Parts: sequence; structure tokens; C-alpha cells
Amino acid sequence: MTEPALSENLSRCQHSADIPWRAADPYWPGADGGKILRMLDDGQVRSAVVRLPAGGVSPAQTAVAATVQGYVLSGHVIASEHVLKAGGFFVIPTGQAMPAVESVTDTELLVVLDDPARAQAADVRPELIPNTQDIAPFVPEVGGMRLEGFERRVLWEDPHTGADTRLLTVPAGFEGKRPNWHPVHEEIFCLAGDIGPDDTRLMTPGSYLHNPAFGVHGYHEHSRGGAVVLEWHDGPWEINFVDA
Repeated sequence: MTEPALSENLSRCQHSADIPWRAADPYWPGADGGKILRMLDDGQVRSAVVRLPAGGVSPAQTAVAATVQGYVLSGHVIASEHVLKAGGFFVIPTGQAMPAVESVTDTELLVVLDDPARAQAADVRPELIPNTQDIAPFVPEVGGMRLEGFERRVLWEDPHTGADTRLLTVPAGFEGKRPNWHPVHEEIFCLAGDIGPDDTRLMTPGSYLHNPAFGVHGYHEHSRGGAVVLEWHDGPWEINFVDA
């Protein structure tokens, strides 16, 4: 197998507090502001934090052009009679009806929007999960080795592309093995604790990290007190280690 062309560390790490609020109507109607985390090359928003005012309603759609995901960071919304508070999650697969999302209180929602150019309709029903902590965790494995102390919860996996969204709990004192790369784009949002992708940056709650596909990164991944992060990928995730 020919090794793909790898690029040096091009990851971007930024705290969402440093991203300005801008109009979000083009990609999330009903929001009174949004912080774009990542845009695709064609200018489409891939991921963002949106602010929903108390009493506001994001309108329903007959069928979404591409999969829409939402994770409640703070606040309280109702969708299809499901009450979603902090830690709640929903996914509306391509071609399915998007319910109206009513914000009962001021709410911040992390949204992930699939690329319509890659979307494939599937007979997969929407999912609304009031509390993602209710999903049974498992200990992940890397290279046949169990990562004791870690917990992974899979929130969504696309049956066509293999893309997934997951919650990962990282234990205190974690030290990464060595630099690595993935064949897909990896995006990470820190929900709790601390985790450093290297010695120059430290993620805390609200921090965002994008590791581009085939970009070598992770020169000293570590966590002092442990962390909980939300991760999402645009295809089947795997990890490939390289020499330092």
C-alpha cells in the first residue's frame, strides 16, 4: 500500500470565546447569532455554535438536503416533543423531516452540517437523545490495545459514509504515544476538563480543534485532570502513528 501524501501539523486550535458572533440565518434560521468553527472550501458552514434566544423557534423543514446534527451546550430546547437540555443531542439524516426547534431558555447549540454534495439519502430515522450520558460507554481500542480509563459513546454513525460523532472521556494523566494522522477530517470540541494537542496549546471547555485529513499532529497529546470532548469526522476514523 502506498503511503498517502502527509502534511506537517496544520491543525487549528481556537477557543470559541475568541470567535465573534455573526449572523447565523444563512445556515441556522431562528438563531440570533453564530460562531463558525469550520467552513468547507466552497464556503459552506461545516460546524458552528449557534445562539437561540428564549422563546425563539428554528423552523421545521420538510426534508433536509444533508444530515444535520445538534448538541446542546447550554440551555433548554424542545424538538418533536423531546426535551433536550445540556448534553442532549439530535441528528436528522439526509432526506428526513427536520422538526421545529423551540428554545425554552437562552440556548447555545453546537451544530454539524454535512456537505450536500456528498449527501446520500438513507432510510434512517431521526434520533433525539435527551441525555447522551445514557448511552452505554465502551473502552476504545487502538492497534489492538485497550485504552483503559477512556470511555467512548457513539452518538451517530452514517451508514453510507462511515462518518461518526462521539463523546470521549479522557482520563487524568493521559500521555499520547507519538505523532499520528487520520484519513479523514477530525473536529474536537472540549466540553469539560483539559486536553492538550501538543505542548504549545491547551484545550479547556469551549476550545475547538480541527485536524485536517492526512495532517500529522499529536506531538504531545496530554491531559492533566482529564477531559470530556465531542468529536466528529467526515468518514471512517482510524489512527496511524508515525515516527517523531
